[in-house]
Amino acid sequence: MSENQNKEESISLLIWLVVGAIILWGIMWWSVFNNLPDWPSRGQFGDLFGSINALFSGLAFAGIIYTIYLQRKELKLQRDEMKASRAELNAQVKAQEYANSINIGQIKTASMQAQIEIFKIKIEGQGPEVRRSMIEKMESIANEINEFAEELEQMED
Repeated sequence: MSENQNKEESISLLIWLVVGAIILWGIMWWSVFNNLPDWPSRGQFGDLFGSINALFSGLAFAGIIYTIYLQRKELKLQRDEMKASRAELNAQVKAQEYANSINIGQIKTASMQAQIEIFKIKIEGQGPEVRRSMIEKMESIANEINEFAEELEQMED
C-alpha cells in the first residue's frame, strides 16, 4: 500500500471511532435520562462509573508512554540510517575526488602527448643541435607522464 492510502485509512478510522464514541455517548445519555426518574438516582448511577474513569485515564497514560517509547525507538533507527547515509556519501565523495584526479591526469597526459607530437613535427628538417634539445624536452615530458602515472598508482593503493 502506498503512504497516501495508509494515511487516508488511518484518518477514516479515526473519524469513525470519534463518531462512534459520540453516538455511544448520546445513546447512553438518552437511556439514562429516560430510564432513571430523578436526578439523585441518575447521580448515583453516574458515580458507579468513577472507577472506570480512573481505569481509562490510566490506560490513556499508558498509551502515551508507549507512544513515546515507539517514537524514541523510531528516532534511533532514523539516526542510525542517517549515519549510514553520511558514511555512504563520504565514500561517494572520495570516489568522485579520485575519479576527478584521474580525469585531470588524463587531460595532462593528452596535453603532454600533444606537445610531443608538436615536437616531432618541429624536429623534422631541423639541425642536430635543435633535435637534441627537442629530444631532451620530449624525454622530460615522458618522465613527467611516468611520475604522474606512479602517483595515480599510489593513490589507487
